[in-house]
Amino acid sequence: MTEIIPDEKNWTFVLESICTQCHHDVRAVSPAQVIEQLPQFVDRYLLALHRPQAKVRTDPARWSDQEYVVHVAEMLITMTARLKLMTSQDDPTFPDWDQDQAAEKGHYNELDTYTAATRLRTSASLYIQNLAAIDPTAYDRQGLRSNGAAFTVATLNQYAWHDVLHHMWDLKA
Repeated sequence: MTEIIPDEKNWTFVLESICTQCHHDVRAVSPAQVIEQLPQFVDRYLLALHRPQAKVRTDPARWSDQEYVVHVAEMLITMTARLKLMTSQDDPTFPDWDQDQAAEKGHYNELDTYTAATRLRTSASLYIQNLAAIDPTAYDRQGLRSNGAAFTVATLNQYAWHDVLHHMWDLKA
C-alpha cells in the first residue's frame, strides 16, 4: 500500500461557507437533523465496504473505501469525546488527533469487513446517543483545538457532519 499524502487543509472554513469540493453547506444543520440522518449515511457507508476493491487506494491523495469508512468511525469517536469535554468542562482544549497517523497506526485496511462495519455502527450509535443527551441550552458551550480553532457544541456537530457528508462525496456513494 502506498503512503497517503497528508491533507493539510484547515477544514474549519466549512463553518463559514459552502464546501468548495463537495458543495455541502452545514452552517444551519442542527443536532436533531444529524441524529435523524446519520443512520441512513451509515448504511450508505456500509455498502462501500462491499465494493470489489474496497481496500485499494486508487490515488495517492485518496484513502481506500474501507479507510474512509473506518476514518469516519474514528472521527465520530473523537467528536463524541470532544462533545463530552465541552459539556463537562468549561472551555476545554481538545487532545490532538492526526487522522492520517490514526489511519496508519490503526491499520484500517487490514481490518476485516465485519470489524470495519461494526466500528462504524458502534461509533455512530454512540455519537447519536451523546448528541441526543445534550440539552439544547448547552449548544453554545465552547471548546478549543490545540491550534486555537474554537467550536461550540453546535459548530462541532456541524464540522463532524461535514466530514460525514464530504467523505460520502469522496466515495461517490
